Amino acid sequence: MRIDKSTLFKDFIFYTDLLRLTEKQIEILFKKLEVKEQPISILKKQVPKDLNDLTYGELLEIQTIQTIEDMLFVPLRVIMGIDKEKALSCKAFDVIQFMLFVKKEIIRIGKLFSEIKCRHSAEEIQAGIDQINNGAFGNIDWYARRMGIVNHEYVETIPWVRLYKCMKIDNTNAMYEKRLREIYSKKK
Repeated sequence: MRIDKSTLFKDFIFYTDLLRLTEKQIEILFKKLEVKEQPISILKKQVPKDLNDLTYGELLEIQTIQTIEDMLFVPLRVIMGIDKEKALSCKAFDVIQFMLFVKKEIIRIGKLFSEIKCRHSAEEIQAGIDQINNGAFGNIDWYARRMGIVNHEYVETIPWVRLYKCMKIDNTNAMYEKRLREIYSKKK
């Protein structure tokens, strides 16, 4: 069978044995199939231009994908509302373009969060600050406390961009206060 732009996703999975490939093999396969532009629509549903409208919970669900099968179907369900059964009837190239688009966006979002991380002093590192990692729940808890939200689950419904911007503001302010304390301590 020849795989082309009209090949259905279920046939593509069957012929490529996609669910049994390693992540590296899938990466190589997708690089060969990569198209520069994202699909405009899948099953007549408009694909977003970016993932800025995702909630923090949706972002976490996509970022914590563990299996090949989840990688293939979770983004379609979370972002497009397309379940596994309907996804199998999509055109394979549309689904692959969509997955590559999602991967690119997740990398972009990850870089945004990485760029706002505080740089720690030697003393803070010596005290073990780099061993403190409360993960996604830590972010949820921080935002809930910051905003006076009692229900942590509510935080997952907030756009991730809002959480990111608040985190950026707090980190920028914390770095300013740290520099100011250092300046005052040198004056004494």
